[in-house]
Amino acid sequence: MNPSVLFVFILSILLGVLRAVDLAFGTDAVTGLCVVGSVWWRYLALSIVVLAAVLVGRTQPSRSEAVRSRRPLAGILAFVGAVCFLAAAGAQIALGAASGLGGFVRCILECLCSAWLSTMGRCWLSPNEWKKPFGGLYLAVAGSLLFYWNVLLRFMENSSSWHRVTPTAAVWQALAALMFLAALARALHVPQPGNGKTLCAAGLAAFALCLCWQLPYVLVLMSGLSWAAPAVWPEIFAGLGLCCVGSIGGVCAAACLNRQS
Repeated sequence: MNPSVLFVFILSILLGVLRAVDLAFGTDAVTGLCVVGSVWWRYLALSIVVLAAVLVGRTQPSRSEAVRSRRPLAGILAFVGAVCFLAAAGAQIALGAASGLGGFVRCILECLCSAWLSTMGRCWLSPNEWKKPFGGLYLAVAGSLLFYWNVLLRFMENSSSWHRVTPTAAVWQALAALMFLAALARALHVPQPGNGKTLCAAGLAAFALCLCWQLPYVLVLMSGLSWAAPAVWPEIFAGLGLCCVGSIGGVCAAACLNRQS
């Protein structure tokens, strides 16, 4: 593995460990406010890791064509993510959360994202010669709209206070996922010389924000008795789907920066 990518992976995993410790001991579970230390230390840690990911991705020689080949790990993660987003949409429908306009649109976009991830999974797992995913660029754009919608929802539904780290970071996560999926769509459907660096930078940032930062929060939701509350299930499934997107970002970045891939 490329040493620079390994450094970013280690830094991102360390961020996830610190996030887990912070959720356990430094954040109020009810309000989401920080009770230990300054909130700005959280944002500083996030900024350092994201900046390192972007710098490594933009400065290292990369090959975007590496993602246009068989990638079993990415394919499995894509299928798991598709199932998670589809389950999130189904849980919202079952709970009646899709009755409003915002919930209905989100369910539709989660289904589209699930469809695109499943087509990507099929292509990455296929033993035959690589073919462009079904639906082309149109399905790729439709599948990534979920995260654009999530950014809008976060601004409309949550407090804009910087002292509530989770909803603020959720905007960063949705933007990271959106940028990664957009870069992946360009690499797959609109090959250009600069696609590799953009894909690597976005993939590493998505790995840090969407997987390493999100996974501890999902585990907190699944721990104890909170998972037994049906109202939490859509958030758990959507969080797991976001983790899968972040994992795919890491796999794609490692593949593009691996000269032997």
